[in-house]
Formats: sequence, structure tokens, C-alpha cells
Amino acid sequence: SVFPPPSMKQVTMGGGNAQKSAVARERNAAEARKRSGGSSTLKTKDKDMTYQCKVCKQTFMCTAAIELLIQHIDNKHKGKPYEDCFEYTYVAAPNTATVYQGPHRAHIAFGTESKKGFPKDQDIEEFDTKEEAYEYIKEKVEYINDDESITYVDTD
Repeated sequence: SVFPPPSMKQVTMGGGNAQKSAVARERNAAEARKRSGGSSTLKTKDKDMTYQCKVCKQTFMCTAAIELLIQHIDNKHKGKPYEDCFEYTYVAAPNTATVYQGPHRAHIAFGTESKKGFPKDQDIEEFDTKEEAYEYIKEKVEYINDDESITYVDTD
């Protein structure tokens, strides 16, 4: 007979899915990179470095405590006031109609840590200028329409 005897038949295993899995894995990774804006963390690192000394241009993480910034001033720029080295940010808290000079005071008032941020349900935002913070509160709280109705807490 032309056919090999049953003992000589080649046994073939089922088709593997390794190639399909590899293609799907690569496709999913490409989609994830596209959604996240690429694989570089450089942009997020730059965004996290929010404090920059105006004198020496050293940068600090957004979670840096004000004590660290003051320590920097004492060590590198003795005698200079805070304003000469760093910009204040202003934190607007519409639920209490309060603007805080610097996030440190706001974190103390809310009992939160700078690394964890502010309570998400209270619409608290940071601004570069005091005026922007005041406008935000007036926009969020309908019965406030003048600056005198807003409490201002400075760093002193």
C-alpha cells in the first residue's frame, strides 16, 4: 500500500496561538502608548517640578513642603525674602470662601497632606495669582460677588 502503516504516521499537535498572542500583545501595547501620549515619562517629570527658584533656577517637586523651600533660601540665598526666590501659589476653596497664600496653609486648614492633595469633592484649585483665585470663588459660589466676602489667609 502507498500509505505508511499506522505506527509510522506522524502525529501533529494542534496549531499554536503563540503568534496570535504576540500580535495581540503588541497591538494592545501600541494602543496603550497612544492613549498615554507615548512612553516617555519626561513630560510628567517636568510637570511635577512645579517650584523653581527665581535666583538659581533649581526645581522642586510639587509635593515639596514649604519648609524645604525655606531651607533652600536659608542655605543658598541667605537674607532674601521668600518672594525673591519663589512665586506663591494661591489656593481657592469655594466651600469656605477662602483663598490661601500657598498650598501649605490650605493643607493645614483642611488637615490633608501635600502628597495626597486636597479633598476631591470640594472643588479646591490652585492659581498663580490671587486675583484668579478670587474670580474662581466668585464663579463657583453664586451668592459671592465681591472680594470683601472672601477670606484671605496669608503665610504670616
